[in-house]
Amino acid sequence: MRILRWLRDPEENFESRVDGDLTEDGVCVSLIAARAGVSQPTVSRHLSVLKRAGLVETRRVAQRNYHRRDEAGIEEAKRLLSQGL
Repeated sequence: MRILRWLRDPEENFESRVDGDLTEDGVCVSLIAARAGVSQPTVSRHLSVLKRAGLVETRRVAQRNYHRRDEAGIEEAKRLLSQGL
């Protein structure tokens, strides 16, 4: 949940170390790991779960994966949860 909250406003929650727009391009694992205070493999596992659930989109650019919220997936999850599955 924290990762999803942070990705809601990436410009506020992360300081990019590379060129690119955090909102448009997404946030790399290293920035999320630093913010969370855990290892990159741990964050990667969490992001994998969020991606499989349809809550996060991942885009690969060169050697890095960039992650951002999948707003349509989040809305669908909210809808399903409000219906009691």
